[in-house]
Amino acid sequence: MILGKIIGTVWATRKDDSLTGSKLLIVKQLDLKMQEKESFVVAVDSVGAGDGEIVLVATGSSARQTTITKNKPVDAVVMAIVDKLDIPYHGN
Repeated sequence: MILGKIIGTVWATRKDDSLTGSKLLIVKQLDLKMQEKESFVVAVDSVGAGDGEIVLVATGSSARQTTITKNKPVDAVVMAIVDKLDIPYHGN
């Protein structure tokens, strides 16, 4: 899974028919200090996430395991909106 922040939306009026009605989100990967990394992914939204929210993204074959993405040509899906991260300090 990838921890990320939604930074935008992809609008595609012409796409595979099975993706009609799917919202495509641009998700920038985050490190554990919540700093944006260079990498990003375009993911289908399965949870109603919005701009600026912190989310978890599943990729690969796991991306096709949600109700919305089942048997569709998807390789990334936003499948959770993060409420809180709990990272105990380990002294480094």
